[in-house]
Amino acid sequence: MVGVASPKEIPEPSPPEMVDEPESLDALERGEDYLEVRVDAVDLAGVDASHAHLTRSEFIGTTLTAATLRAVTLVDVRFRDCELSGADLHDASLHRVEFRNCRMVGINLSEAELRHVRFVDCKLDDANLRLARLDHVRTDGCSMVEADAYEASLTAVRFVATDLSRADLSKVVVTGLDLRGSTIEALRGAANLHHIRIGADQVIPFAVSVFTETGVHID
Repeated sequence: MVGVASPKEIPEPSPPEMVDEPESLDALERGEDYLEVRVDAVDLAGVDASHAHLTRSEFIGTTLTAATLRAVTLVDVRFRDCELSGADLHDASLHRVEFRNCRMVGINLSEAELRHVRFVDCKLDDANLRLARLDHVRTDGCSMVEADAYEASLTAVRFVATDLSRADLSKVVVTGLDLRGSTIEALRGAANLHHIRIGADQVIPFAVSVFTETGVHID
């Protein structure tokens, strides 16, 4: 069914209350807890911080290219102007997290849980969201070309001014999905989408995607 109520607005993450530069990031690699820290312009490319816990913290201009962040827990965390391309966040838990102007090409968020998460002006091309659970997630002005959300669970998710060209939404479980204002050319899985909202200007590209998948040819 197309045309259900729009998801509610996504609350922003609570701002860090006492953010300080950490004396050492060694504990991050040991999977320990960080509370109210600020990481500014640090190169953490390739770091292995699996199972780490970060709360009320902020990363600014930080490089996390190809970082291993499997099963990390992030609560009230902000990332601004960061590089996370190729980072592995498989099975991660993100609650009230914001990514702003971050490059995240090929990021792995498979089987991750994202609750009240916002992406603003981020590049998420080829992102892996397979089997991820998204609850009250919003993207604004992002690029998600060929992102893979196969069998993901989408609850109150809104893509705003986001390029979803050739994105894969096959077998997703939807409880409220708003695609208005986004690019949905060659969207995969369109034929099985239910409980979504699209704009009048998206009817043709959406229909073309459905026709392509169902073998309908227009002469």
